[in-house]
Amino acid sequence: MTFTLILMRHAKSAYPEGVGDHDRPLNARGRRDAPVAGQLLAQSLPTVDLALISTATRAQQTWDLARPAVQVVEQHDVPQLYLASPDTMLRRVRDVDVRRLVLVSHNPGTEDLAERLTRNTTSEQYRRMCAKFPTAAFAVLESDAPFAQWGFGTAILRAFEVGRG
Repeated sequence: MTFTLILMRHAKSAYPEGVGDHDRPLNARGRRDAPVAGQLLAQSLPTVDLALISTATRAQQTWDLARPAVQVVEQHDVPQLYLASPDTMLRRVRDVDVRRLVLVSHNPGTEDLAERLTRNTTSEQYRRMCAKFPTAAFAVLESDAPFAQWGFGTAILRAFEVGRG
């Protein structure tokens, strides 16, 4: 049985004056890119058992725009994913008992976790992901082990995509 994790970085955000970091919305480019990322995500994983979304406005808006392309069984807003470290994110992943999981969060945690989970690879996709994990990008990781057993270096990078509209 294969367990699939998609680590997605929120789309490009705006920096409105007087708005705190947590509440920053997507900018025009982010609103164009997020649906494209959703379409690409659906090509890799058309059905998702669970989506865990940072409570930050830009992450919420990214998922709202990406989600229509994907069939999602269940979704939870997770305050701890806001600017989370790779360790915090991995603990959250290990706590779920599903086969297909999407996590929408922020850098540097998203990029660091993707790199650490798949560090045993030399593929071109891995090099591209490590060079830059831009906004509206996502990594598709797989393992035969349930999420509770995932650790650094235990997953395979199946795809790395960047949504650009």
